[in-house]
Amino acid sequence: MEGKQAQQPAFDEVGFLRTLAGWKPSLVETMAEEIGISPLTESHWKVIEYVRGYYETKGVGPPVVRIAKATGLSSGEICRLFPCGVVRGVYRLAGLPRPAGCA
Repeated sequence: MEGKQAQQPAFDEVGFLRTLAGWKPSLVETMAEEIGISPLTESHWKVIEYVRGYYETKGVGPPVVRIAKATGLSSGEICRLFPCGVVRGVYRLAGLPRPAGCA
């Protein structure tokens, strides 16, 4: 039992993972349900995977304009896919830490 508890991802007080290492695709589906974005489509995953890759390379999350350009989706489409916003939706589901100054 103790080993299983050690494997549970740690979240901060508003639902962001505390470390990228806690991220798993299976966890994303559960997190998406909790914030009302379900089921995840191919477009959702395209955005999530781009944001994860960008963060791993640059150390910061990309702005929505860059996400749109890289994925071929418009900013409006991204906002419809993630109605709670890029930070609370995409960044959270991609496993990025909560940006400083974000309540």
